[in-house]
Amino acid sequence: LLFQIDLGRQPEVSRREPVSAEEWAKNMDSEGRILDVDYIKRSIFKGGLCHTLRKEAWKFLLGYFPWHSTKEERANLQKRKTDEYFRMKLQWKSVSEEQEKRNSRLRDYRSLIEKDVNRTDRTNKFYEGEDNPGLILLHDILMTYCMYDFDLGYVQGMSDLLSPVLYVMENEVDAFWCFVSYMDQMHQNFEEQMQGMKTQLIQLSTLLRLLDSGFCSYLESQDSGYLYFCFRWLLIRFKREFSFQDILRLWEVMWTELPCQNFHLLLCCAILESEKQQIMDKHYGFNEILKHINELSMKIDVEYILCKAEAISMQMMNCKELPQAVSEILGIESSSVTPDSDPGEDESGAVLSCPSSLYQSISTPVIAANGTRDSTQQMSEAHSLTPA
Repeated sequence: LLFQIDLGRQPEVSRREPVSAEEWAKNMDSEGRILDVDYIKRSIFKGGLCHTLRKEAWKFLLGYFPWHSTKEERANLQKRKTDEYFRMKLQWKSVSEEQEKRNSRLRDYRSLIEKDVNRTDRTNKFYEGEDNPGLILLHDILMTYCMYDFDLGYVQGMSDLLSPVLYVMENEVDAFWCFVSYMDQMHQNFEEQMQGMKTQLIQLSTLLRLLDSGFCSYLESQDSGYLYFCFRWLLIRFKREFSFQDILRLWEVMWTELPCQNFHLLLCCAILESEKQQIMDKHYGFNEILKHINELSMKIDVEYILCKAEAISMQMMNCKELPQAVSEILGIESSSVTPDSDPGEDESGAVLSCPSSLYQSISTPVIAANGTRDSTQQMSEAHSLTPA
């Protein structure tokens, strides 16, 4: 599908200062209820959080704490969840060596976890050095997650998602339950069939084609139309593309679920659009594109990309001719677009809906890459994460 739609100029977007502890406290009543959840979410989306607030606010953003709960209700929840956590932890702790010899899946999970923990964020003070207590907690939480969800167990990359959460929480139980909530969002990325990854790559292709069909055509001509060079970005939510501190900012902004569904895909679009000129001017082929994208790691300005992605979202939400496939990806209602209609015939305005899930899966046409390189091979190559 080719979308020949003029989105107009990208609006200028600015960001605000991070939400302060004082601003957060002012928005709470005497029993600890948050008074204006929408205001807080908008403020976090526009500026993130000051670091001292993260330990509390992330529990709300990740869904561990209900937004409208009182302080007492949260304390009771933590007590129940602490008991539940240590019951699950005891399950793997009490497995004898003899038992484990007869449980190949548990052995495999433990082996993978030990390998990954030993190479996760070792330059961060929280995880550096030998016999680091942070590493032990990382290991124990991931092993306990295997008891929580034995079918999924542990898959490479999950330690990348846990590490910043544990760093912020500095508490084993809170970190575990926040990680459980994060994995609820990310689960499909790690399932054996990788359906979540396939869907997101198709959705990203659809969005990028609307934004710049010429760039999409160029990527296809270089056998890169499947966008598998974005695989790592999507799999672990940019964890290896930005500095540790920038990831804390990026994730808390994404967790607000604003300004639309699948905002992380617009972040991908923003990065790719920023690199488009160099890729096309220098006539990069398949290998050069892959190398260039990989070498962006730790060189991307997080505030610039957040501004650009927000500007792209505004462009699309203000478009009166938005194709239905794009409306569905972003969770935008566009009343008179039908699946087979010409997008140019739609005169209705697009309005934000309230999606039930930030990562709603939709069916969109696959944009096939030209050339002979096998897509399954590309997917499996992209899925192999090198040590952090």
